[in-house]
Amino acid sequence: MKPALLSAKTTKVAGICDKIILFSIYAVVFFLPISKGIIETFSSIAIVFFIIKKLIEKKDIAGNLNINLAVMAYTIICFISIFISSNPAISFRSFWGKIMQDVAFFFVVVGTLNTERRLKNTAYILFASSLLIGIDGIYQHFTLKEFIRHRRAAFPDRISSAFITPNDFACYLVTVIPFTLSLFFVKFRFKIFRLFIAALFILLLSCLILTVSRGAWIAFIVLALFMSVWLIPLRLLLLLLVPAIIGSLTFFPSIVKERLSNFFIFLDNSGIDRKIIWEAAWKMFMSRPWLGLGLGTFMFNFDKFVIKNYPYGPSYAHNCYLQMGSEIGIIGLVSFLSILGLFFYRGIKKLNHGQKTFFWYVLMGSLAAILGYSVHMGVDTFLYSVDLGLLFWLILGMGVAAGENVICAPKSN
Repeated sequence: MKPALLSAKTTKVAGICDKIILFSIYAVVFFLPISKGIIETFSSIAIVFFIIKKLIEKKDIAGNLNINLAVMAYTIICFISIFISSNPAISFRSFWGKIMQDVAFFFVVVGTLNTERRLKNTAYILFASSLLIGIDGIYQHFTLKEFIRHRRAAFPDRISSAFITPNDFACYLVTVIPFTLSLFFVKFRFKIFRLFIAALFILLLSCLILTVSRGAWIAFIVLALFMSVWLIPLRLLLLLLVPAIIGSLTFFPSIVKERLSNFFIFLDNSGIDRKIIWEAAWKMFMSRPWLGLGLGTFMFNFDKFVIKNYPYGPSYAHNCYLQMGSEIGIIGLVSFLSILGLFFYRGIKKLNHGQKTFFWYVLMGSLAAILGYSVHMGVDTFLYSVDLGLLFWLILGMGVAAGENVICAPKSN
């Protein structure tokens, strides 16, 4: 076959792969809060066709080199953990079934969402999905049953929408809300879309309050303050938001009022249980601080370190950083934190010196979302779940992709 014909054929195949990858990413974004099976299927499809596309094109992986190296270092440490694990079988399954899929999907997102149109479509789909989930949450508040999966609320006085627990739903909301705040300031072709974004923000914030998730509330406050550094109008919104929430407290359930009045008191059953689990996690971490007891083995080793007569079975650490330290040690934890550090360092640098294009606002939303997620990880282990773990790497990938397209003003001499 002639080189010209071969090139045309490979280009066509690469184009088909690209369309499949893009569709799969869109499917993951929409179905992420709805079906774990669907997002696992489509994320796997995206990864397979991304690898085929790269082999055809013979191109390097896109993205910032430093962040790519940090992600690869984290992946390598997780892989090494298999061979020094207290249970190699569990670590092997955790690595191939979770770490590799999440990390590979991150590279897929960075290498695929590389144009304004693709990022806009992703944002539209994210908003459409969150609108459905938000309406489902409000519906559940009044009927005690959500309409997507027809599941009754696990906690009658807290909403969880299509998620299993209110805290999971709150984590999703904390990750999506920053995009409603940042993209509100984008000049869209149809001005009515900004009204839609404002209404969506109100809906999702109402749902966030009704989850009664204290960790998510704190995360929202932190990310909103972070965004207000660059978005000056947001400062006014925050000043108005506080009296608005206080003024509407009458209409909220008694559990919301109780949680607000006891915001810094952690003597409820959940707070006491977390304290016991964190103490066990710390003991686990100190038993092998540098390399950890093995990827995915926290629950396997839980009974050895928790207090005697603990009334419940093995549990996650309810703190991603403690669990990570327990499983892959200080070295693994530092490698993960280096990913966050590089992402925020480069991202903030772009915010300070970049032109306020659509990419700039997506980067802003991504940074705030990852910040809120990182704060919330201090009281739960969302990173280890199928859906919310994939959400973290999706948003991180969107942020890196957007950041690579932010145009910075030239430095003055």
